[in-house]
Amino acid sequence: MKIVKALLPLLILSGWAGSAAQAAKGPYNFMAVTMAGAAKSNKKHRLAVIGYFTESGRVNRACSILTARLTSELASRRGLEIIDRGQLDGIIGRNAGRNGIVDAAAVKKLGASLGADAAVTGTVIELDDRKLEVYTRLLDTKDGRILKALTTTVRKDWKEEKKTGWADFDFEEAMDLDSASELLPDDFEGTPCLKPGEEETALVKTCVELKARKTALDMKSGALKLGKLTKNPGAEIRDAGMKGLFYSRLKEFYDSEQLTPLTPEEEAMLEKGAPMLEKYPCQ
Repeated sequence: MKIVKALLPLLILSGWAGSAAQAAKGPYNFMAVTMAGAAKSNKKHRLAVIGYFTESGRVNRACSILTARLTSELASRRGLEIIDRGQLDGIIGRNAGRNGIVDAAAVKKLGASLGADAAVTGTVIELDDRKLEVYTRLLDTKDGRILKALTTTVRKDWKEEKKTGWADFDFEEAMDLDSASELLPDDFEGTPCLKPGEEETALVKTCVELKARKTALDMKSGALKLGKLTKNPGAEIRDAGMKGLFYSRLKEFYDSEQLTPLTPEEEAMLEKGAPMLEKYPCQ
């Protein structure tokens, strides 16, 4: 009994030292070792690496790099078989659900169609321009339950490419429309809502167009820093119809080769009409 007590601190220390040593080899090695260990302990040897998604369920450059590096590390682990990523696209596609969570039905389909015992996926959150918080999950393909979850901080060691495609911008219009109350001004309750006339409505539409054009210019020039955004551009537009118009025109302007800066007169008009965007359809 005394021998066991004497050995226990040494075993704990050696386990901690082992984890620290793995972490020192780099975050990708640490993630791979952790996920591989969990897979083997649950007798899961054939893995499908679904990969990482942003919070809104899309794939950006950081997600692609993290997925490639983790896959490479997992493939070097003995006792594991990694399914080729190309076989997964027809089942998972390039998008996940809200918060980057892959649908459980899709995870189960990986088991039924490709014979995967488990799937590795996760969510990437940008903390700042150089740092990412990475949530990695090992999922059972039989029922979709989480077998292992791990949170890791990763520093970017790559240069971000200039945004050239609309899909690179991670906007999710629905996130601004979580409840009907979000469409109303703060002082709406107890205050009569006076419907705007044709003139006011026309001014609001013009301001929406101008704001969409200005935002598209900022996106293409790099003036709009996505890593520093705390809400979607256009989030202050309360009316669902006007918000839909904003995002529609934003994409059109972004794709256009004839995009021109706002004139001083248009800038003044947008500044004057900005408060109306927040209150519309009330005056």
